[in-house]
Amino acid sequence: MGVKLQDLVVKEPIELSNLAGKIVAIDAPNIIMSLFNFARKNSDGSPAGLILDRTQRPISHLYGLLYRTNFFYSKKIFPIYCFDGLDSDLKKLKTKDRLNDFLFTEKLYQSVLQSGNREKAKQIALSKEYMWPNIIKESKQLLGALGVPCINSPASAESQCAQLVKDKVSHYSNSQDFDSLLFGCPRTIQNLSKSRKRKVHGRWTYQKISPVQINLKESLKKLNINQFQLVDMAILIGNDYFKGIKNIGPKHAHKFLLKHKSLERVIQEEKDAYDFSLLTTGIISKVRKIFLLPEVINRYQDIRWNYPNEQKTFLLLCEDHHLNAERVLKNVGKFSTNFEKSQKYFDARKNTRRTVQNTLQQVIS
Repeated sequence: MGVKLQDLVVKEPIELSNLAGKIVAIDAPNIIMSLFNFARKNSDGSPAGLILDRTQRPISHLYGLLYRTNFFYSKKIFPIYCFDGLDSDLKKLKTKDRLNDFLFTEKLYQSVLQSGNREKAKQIALSKEYMWPNIIKESKQLLGALGVPCINSPASAESQCAQLVKDKVSHYSNSQDFDSLLFGCPRTIQNLSKSRKRKVHGRWTYQKISPVQINLKESLKKLNINQFQLVDMAILIGNDYFKGIKNIGPKHAHKFLLKHKSLERVIQEEKDAYDFSLLTTGIISKVRKIFLLPEVINRYQDIRWNYPNEQKTFLLLCEDHHLNAERVLKNVGKFSTNFEKSQKYFDARKNTRRTVQNTLQQVIS
């Protein structure tokens, strides 16, 4: 869901050419979900449904990640994909429960597929217990085969992206959500895609988009608040960890924090007009801790970009998913070419050796 801050933050256009040679931390689940939302349509404009292979599993994420990462390299951008770890207990389900469900369902799917019951296999492949966990698993496998670094966050992928920017390992975070700001990310990039269009939520229409950057310091200055107060605003508005207070939107939340300075004072002064009964001291403390003191990795090892392994890529896309071999090999060839051009560009600018990265000190100026 993310927090609704789009009308309050400072957004500035940025040319893709200005991102050449930059490292960008990618909120992988956010990007992968957007690849699914960018689905095909029938001639009458109605949704045509997911694109499935002959094993009844979706493939949009596989082609999408291949094309998106190739796009990054074509613009001399080096991505690091970050994935979610354990969910907070304030979220719906714990990852451990989902993992157990997935492992059981994965075995059931393989058994049904081998029996030849395609309709039953499709039901399982599209079930909530199987589809999304399998999509994440396959996405990691594909990125590994393509030589792209991935980080499994202890908690939120977006908090890990923010930490990479704060630690100056990455220049930007890339996510369509605004939670990066709550996690203290100094610089965020949005609309970083080749298509330059995005599906309108709840409708089968698309709007044109252009890349923009969001500077946390400038946004806080514009709003005349600090990071702590921004998190308090997000609690009032609603976020992934608390649904918010009814009838309080971004503008009202901002006004209240400017006037009362803290969430506790807002509750005290506005209690006659709004129902704050669900916003307990414990909830406030937990949500603040998630955003202000997130669980993240801050020691980085083996972050490197390598040439794609064509054999592993072919096995996943063509042997396992039965995708068109000629099409896959053609795109992997383009991927390799763009990677090599990016590598040469990076080496020329940073005066490093032929490998893109042996240590972080050789990558980060």
